[in-house]
Amino acid sequence: MGVFDIVLMIVILGGAFWLLYSSLWKKKGCSGECSGGCSSKRH
Repeated sequence: MGVFDIVLMIVILGGAFWLLYSSLWKKKGCSGECSGGCSSKRH
């Protein structure tokens, strides 16, 4: 594996973990009182 392959793998894995974390965090935040970004889901 070259340096480019390693960097590309890190970027892809980082993006995947960020998407997973953000989706779980949004679900957790919307379970109780919802304000701001969650209001669009109600409509």
